Amino acid sequence: MTEGRVLVLQLARLGDQVQTWPLLRRLRHQDPGLVLELLADSRLSNLHPLGPQLHRVWAVDLGGLPLLVERDLAAAYERLRRLAADLRARRYELIYNLNFSRLSLLLASLFGSEVRGYQPLRGGREFLRDPRLALVFAMVHARQVNRVHLSDVFRHLAPAAPGEPRPDAPAARMGEPIIALQLATKHPKRTWPVAAFARLANLLVERLGAWIWLLGTKDEAPQGEILKKELTPAHRERVVNLQGRTDLQELAERLGQSHVLVSGDTGTLHLAAALGTRTVGVFLGPASCFETGPYGEGHYVFQAEPPCHPCTEAGGECPEPFCQTMISPEAVADLVVFLSLRESEARLAPLSTGVRLYRSFFDPLGVSYAPLGAGYRFIDLVGQAYRRAAARLWGVAWPAGQFPPPLGSDDDWLNLERLAAALRNGGGLGAASPALMAALTPLQAFREELHKQRGLGRDEAEAQACLGAVEQGFRAGIEECGAPGWLGAAAR
Repeated sequence: MTEGRVLVLQLARLGDQVQTWPLLRRLRHQDPGLVLELLADSRLSNLHPLGPQLHRVWAVDLGGLPLLVERDLAAAYERLRRLAADLRARRYELIYNLNFSRLSLLLASLFGSEVRGYQPLRGGREFLRDPRLALVFAMVHARQVNRVHLSDVFRHLAPAAPGEPRPDAPAARMGEPIIALQLATKHPKRTWPVAAFARLANLLVERLGAWIWLLGTKDEAPQGEILKKELTPAHRERVVNLQGRTDLQELAERLGQSHVLVSGDTGTLHLAAALGTRTVGVFLGPASCFETGPYGEGHYVFQAEPPCHPCTEAGGECPEPFCQTMISPEAVADLVVFLSLRESEARLAPLSTGVRLYRSFFDPLGVSYAPLGAGYRFIDLVGQAYRRAAARLWGVAWPAGQFPPPLGSDDDWLNLERLAAALRNGGGLGAASPALMAALTPLQAFREELHKQRGLGRDEAEAQACLGAVEQGFRAGIEECGAPGWLGAAAR
């Protein structure tokens, strides 16, 4: 590749910025001489030196811009006009737009460059999703079968290059154990109760003699003080409340010194994993490790999976947030002790019904999660088939024989047989179970999205090729997901 100039637009918060790093690393690996630039929120300026090498970061005051619009619309317009003029003068060959915000679509529409990701139409008033994004968007209609990580969605917007390195596995840390806890998340439905974190802290001090570092923002500091009050006086001395006392650079340094971070689905979790710190996720409510778990190999997530999982953040408070009590502090403590002491075998407390423990690993598409101590279920196998579909769409080679074996119940086998028969008959299910309907819902949503895109100008041949790749990849996944001969049994 000849030297060029590429801009990546990522205007979202900390976690999304870190989950963009695999794309930035791929671009840098493809062409070390590439002039690679990033447009991002100015509040994250201290983050970028920690990630892949960039030639320039364009900072946008996303926090102050709405206030400026209200106070002085002309001044806000002038600020954006100058930014757009400066960016247009850079003459980018390619733009990766990772947001569908009005601002990112407007800016992406001004440059006359090829845009990948969210592609603006009509001056940014409308947009097309890149087919690679459209498939994942279709998964929103049945998130329980989504097994494609957001970082890999971004990463595969750029073509693969031979020899691309993977993130290093978490490094072992020596010395007195330091366990970092991130108490808060962006939404109450994702947040493990403070009482559970307090019980965990007591157990870790008692069993490891660990230091406990509480991480978070200034606004979250009262939660840390509530936690400390629930500890015994002796254990309280081992807890350091750093909430609101670290900028991003110091947060990174603290994470680099920690043996393990325990957190919900947060930017702190993603930063820790990217920096090589072992992480243990506690995922509740809308959070799904398959979509936004810690990126890399050898991270762990306790996932609460009640029948309503995954829910949405919309709709106010959950009337029965029982998932918040499903994951026991004892089980989390057992795993953290095992990881800290590097014992040969984990001795975990039994998990509550509906809770699963996953460990991250790499396959040809990127990062995925395997259940520990439990078999694959029908929804897991359907999810793996959609990974095959994504691989086919994204041009990723997938060697045969790498599909997980089905270890589920007789109902799982029956659902697989019925799904295979439906695929042979064109996808018709008739009066089917909710599990079967969910299995094919993303395929139907993808078809509808491409039909909509054709109406907005997507090339007919391209749309048909994308749809064919997804359908063929999904079918190939289903055909390999069982023991030899099971499809023949289904045909009978």
